Amino acid sequence: MATQYDSGMPANQLPEAVSAALADPRPGRRLAVLAAGIPFSGLTWGDAAARPLLLLHGVTSSAASFWRVGPALAGLGRLVVAPDMPGHGRTGHWQGHYRFRDNASDMAAFARGAGLARADLQVVGHSWGAMTAAALPAAGLIPATIVLLDPPAIPFERIALEASDPAQRTFEDAGEARHVIAAENPDWAEGDIAAKAEALTELDEAAARSVLLDNKDWDGGLADLADPAAASVDLWIIRGDPAAGGFVPDSMLPAFEARAGRDRVITIAGGPHSPHRTHIRQTTAALVRALDAAGATPGV
Repeated sequence: MATQYDSGMPANQLPEAVSAALADPRPGRRLAVLAAGIPFSGLTWGDAAARPLLLLHGVTSSAASFWRVGPALAGLGRLVVAPDMPGHGRTGHWQGHYRFRDNASDMAAFARGAGLARADLQVVGHSWGAMTAAALPAAGLIPATIVLLDPPAIPFERIALEASDPAQRTFEDAGEARHVIAAENPDWAEGDIAAKAEALTELDEAAARSVLLDNKDWDGGLADLADPAAASVDLWIIRGDPAAGGFVPDSMLPAFEARAGRDRVITIAGGPHSPHRTHIRQTTAALVRALDAAGATPGV
């Protein structure tokens, strides 16, 4: 059984700077990076000279989904960079790269263009972003740490349901999008509702459908993590609770524990597929534990 997050760093004992950022998150700074022929847009928080941390969002979302996680993790002493991935947010410019490794190649190019491709780079990916993060080593970018936040380990039939979810479609009107998102997610904070609504007005719906429908079964990134290039990566898995909608079932835990180690698979009790939206302090505490676990910054 995976660790329920009731040990390690309690959610009420976060570092002071992290806790302060969660209470009063500062907006990220917009950045633009041209890489792989794609004019990327994104958000960044923290000191430009600090250790880099790349955040990768899920399908139909955008960098704005990290509106609290980004500034909170900058409080750890990180330069946090969250790009809008192709077909999403203000990046757009979908090039048909629906396969995880192909998207990872684009994101590796982004990391290099943004000056993040260092030996001490850490990466957190949620959902589609987690699948992309797992494929980064095979795509030529080997971070020191990869944290997979509820990486979907579910069959095609289940992931395909996301493509028919009315709350995942595009909207022309942001007000209508906010109304639908708020009705579907009464436990979300206003910032999460606003971020998702904005993302759904910017989304290339064909891109999202391709990601969801053309990758067949999703394995939580395990196949890509088996690539020899990923052998040196410090891996953590933070999953939602399957009973609350998490996408990593208990049956997959032995495979994740075999790769990462049992103490590096954390379950956010009661957390859904996007626990950073509903269980922000618990999820942030788990992220802090994972990102600070290695101690000193690896040598370059």
